[in-house]
Amino acid sequence: MKFEYIKGCCKPKIEEQYILLDECFNDTPTLSVDTYVAIQYLYLGIDSVDMCIKSLWGTSPRASWKETTLFPPNAVEGSLKIIGECEAGLTYRIDCKKMWESYFDKDSEWFCIGNPIFREGDNAVKICNNMIVVINSINELIAVWIQPIFV
Repeated sequence: MKFEYIKGCCKPKIEEQYILLDECFNDTPTLSVDTYVAIQYLYLGIDSVDMCIKSLWGTSPRASWKETTLFPPNAVEGSLKIIGECEAGLTYRIDCKKMWESYFDKDSEWFCIGNPIFREGDNAVKICNNMIVVINSINELIAVWIQPIFV
């Protein structure tokens, strides 16, 4: 699955939260999305009108997070749009070959699922107030970074 960076597109005014009791991510306010990209038990919500990633939600138990020092990439504001045909209402699994790892930095409170190392040719896009999505040089999604509000 490939993505296209759209510069300067207005981002949704949401905050990603991590609900401690339920061990899950959610966004506030909740947006209407109808297509999903699955990573582990997390889902990137996509609006089928513009095919851009809007939010993230789903279960991610803290016991599965690897504690480490994380250095979030410098990101540009914009949107990430799926390239190619996707049918509204369906879920597309992106980590079907190998389950992605989850990382957490307790000092900065950054969470990363996927590859936490930013390389030359990667593009980091800030798609909402506290979420960054990274694609590599061939436009594949490689990481999602969140600095959630813990509730």
